[in-house]
Amino acid sequence: MEGDCMGVVQEIGGSRLSLILAAERLFADFGLESVSLRQVHEAAGHRNASAVHYHFGSRDGLVEAVFEHRMSLINRRRLAIMERLEGEHRLTEARALVGAWVHPFAEELRPRAEGNYSLRFLERLLRDEPLFIQRNALQEPGALWVTGWKVADALEALLAYLPPKIARMRLRLLRLQIVSGLAAIEARGDREETDFHVEGLIDCLVGGLAAPVSHEAQRALRGRAE
Repeated sequence: MEGDCMGVVQEIGGSRLSLILAAERLFADFGLESVSLRQVHEAAGHRNASAVHYHFGSRDGLVEAVFEHRMSLINRRRLAIMERLEGEHRLTEARALVGAWVHPFAEELRPRAEGNYSLRFLERLLRDEPLFIQRNALQEPGALWVTGWKVADALEALLAYLPPKIARMRLRLLRLQIVSGLAAIEARGDREETDFHVEGLIDCLVGGLAAPVSHEAQRALRGRAE
């Protein structure tokens, strides 16, 4: 009896995972709004047309499950990096902090048997469902994006010499550029050049954060304040 129960549990877990992986790939390729639940069921090999509702409750529940499937591990990686940097007294190094934001995402570029779609899915999510990201970006214990914002807080402290609106704008752009840049690397599929592209991306991001504020940007900022 116990063996039968374990088999059922494994079957349910495998069914759930197959839906998550199928949805991730389809959302990454076609966008969240263009994919039907029927397509997800077919791609996952499910004959039961209500499998998504059974496992996730709704389409939004499926999207959140795909997000959690990847972000839970990404967040654990980032926390480990931040703990190491803190132990090494390196939380004031801009490149180390940007690396702490980028590298946990970049681990998703390692080849998988089911293919690599997680970064393109996250990019689609940022583009198609900004309210979803805002809801999950709250700086609360357990919030799904909280480890990214831990890095952002440390970077914001380093950018204290900039006008606050400039610093916050650069950090918002940083988050978008990290995901879109890594999604582009994922789409290229150039395994031999991955490390080079990732480190080059970090260099560009650090340079952008530390760039002098142009007269044009200052004038635009003053105009907005007026």
